[in-house]
Amino acid sequence: MKNMLNELSWDTYVLPAEALLWRADVERASGLTVHLMRDDEMSGAEGEAWSEPGLRAVVLAGAAPAPGDTMTIVHELGHLKLETQGWPHCYLCHEDARWIDWHYGLISDLVSLIEHQSFFPAMLRMGLDPYAASEADLADADVLDELRNLAPSLPLPGLKPDWAITMQLLRALLECGPQTAEAILRDAAQLGPEVRMARELSSIIRTAPQTPQGFTTAMRDCWRAMGFAEDTLCVGEEEAETPSLNILAAGA
Repeated sequence: MKNMLNELSWDTYVLPAEALLWRADVERASGLTVHLMRDDEMSGAEGEAWSEPGLRAVVLAGAAPAPGDTMTIVHELGHLKLETQGWPHCYLCHEDARWIDWHYGLISDLVSLIEHQSFFPAMLRMGLDPYAASEADLADADVLDELRNLAPSLPLPGLKPDWAITMQLLRALLECGPQTAEAILRDAAQLGPEVRMARELSSIIRTAPQTPQGFTTAMRDCWRAMGFAEDTLCVGEEEAETPSLNILAAGA
């Protein structure tokens, strides 16, 4: 197991019955115990789902319990659950390992947003509202102001700095109510290319079937629409001999 982690007891949290079934499904399919852990050094996300050889885990961020921990746990179990249903992992493949590092955040965000379409409705049935966090984060136009200020200074050679903004706009379209989403895109009207790309990606994702094959098709269609070479994205394939990085969606 990775260092700097604290093992938690599942008994600490009262989870919805359906979420308990998700955990049981993951353990049955993998033959592994799903660990619940806390990483007080994690930043940039409220939690992560880990699926590695010999390990399945839900990892919470922060040193102390937070009000949203139950939501985060169920969210990450949702990502692990999809794996048991045959949803494939994705790999970035490129001869330059630096290129993979530069694009990791982008592809991870895209995988997460597509997977959320499958299990967020189930979370609503459990009495949890996974869309609330997106509404709270994105309803304030200051978020876009921060992204606009950040984009020109991103020190990432080879990665278009506007992808960070595009992913936020895509999140708004997929995970906010229609009125909130349209208000955010109106505020971002001067970001023409980003708005157009977010709308195109949203259309691809919304029309894709919520199945493993639908996920694969959506990933490939989005990757193509974003202008990346098709052979830099491997879905459900063994890792290549060239440098590659496995993506399992994580975070909110």
